Amino acid sequence: MAASARIAPRRAGLKAHMHGPRLRRGLVAGLLAASLAWSLGASAATLNVLPLSHGAKAATAQKFPFIQSDDGRVAARINHWLFLEIFEMPAPARATGGLREVNDQAWQNMPDLGYTVLRNDTRVLSLRIDGEGCGAYCESFTYPHAFDAATGRHLEADDLFTPQGLQALTRKIDANNTATLRKEIAALQKTKTKGGLTTEDRDAVIGLYEDCLSRWDAAHRTTGSVGRMAIEAGAVRFSQDRCSNHASRALDSVGEFSTRMPVAQLKPWLTGYGRMLLLGEGTAAAPTSPFGQVLRGTIDGRLPVTMRLPSLSADGPVHATYFYDRYREPISVSGDYRDGVLTLEESESKARLRLRAEGSTLRGEWRQGPKTLPLVLAP
Repeated sequence: MAASARIAPRRAGLKAHMHGPRLRRGLVAGLLAASLAWSLGASAATLNVLPLSHGAKAATAQKFPFIQSDDGRVAARINHWLFLEIFEMPAPARATGGLREVNDQAWQNMPDLGYTVLRNDTRVLSLRIDGEGCGAYCESFTYPHAFDAATGRHLEADDLFTPQGLQALTRKIDANNTATLRKEIAALQKTKTKGGLTTEDRDAVIGLYEDCLSRWDAAHRTTGSVGRMAIEAGAVRFSQDRCSNHASRALDSVGEFSTRMPVAQLKPWLTGYGRMLLLGEGTAAAPTSPFGQVLRGTIDGRLPVTMRLPSLSADGPVHATYFYDRYREPISVSGDYRDGVLTLEESESKARLRLRAEGSTLRGEWRQGPKTLPLVLAP
């Protein structure tokens, strides 16, 4: 029998069923599900990560990521977040702008800079920025950052994990870190020297670790902070700072703490949004918190501005950066968040910003002297 003849009855049967109410209901449900999936970014394309370089020699040049997307707003949201975080300046509009606007002093303070793409698919873009920062002394740094690939939202731990999940994660991380320290203390106590340490140095390191155990970040335990969060293809790595300061770093063999957990193991602690992004299960709307995000809006309804706000989980001091889109000059602001009200003051002009969150939007006023103008910001 010809292939076309074999297929014809199936087509006829399908056509007949299409007139039935059951299939019509199924088609309507399917279309609604597809529409929701599209609106939530399930069909988004993978973002393109381009390396921007600074330095004449390719082998030693500092490199920084620049994101491209068919959706310019998504790319701009991610790029501004990264540039404001590392350079405290807005991102260039195009890759051809490169890193030319980063001043020489910034490069002197940051002689080494690079990045690694940890995950890049239709749901999550995850990057790790590595480098060396120099002030009174030089110190290496590692900053992992992850974004919703469909919207550009910077992913915070409380976006992905329930409050109970964060508490469970914190207990797990604390237990791992405590076990690491106790194991190292026991190893040091069993021998007079370890790794070339003198007896005096050994006792100093034991004291360092015992002190770290006794004060193990009580605030971290009570707030449910999981430290820095690096989202990999099939796991999430949570990192916390080392016990030692710069002066005693050479004696610290433990260094930074790290707990890596497979995504499947994290599933019971994930929000619906977290399951959608990390596991590809179901659909869920993004959280509405404006904190930890790049926000765009206007002053007086006619002056476009962009602001990067830090993550806020409780009342306390706040430092942020914003700029007028027309002038692109970063403006540093500082203040506090208290009882639902964010109050910030510009470092130079002393203009004051007072804002209150309404869902994902911040509404309030910009005030300088007798002049008061409405201010609205949103992702």
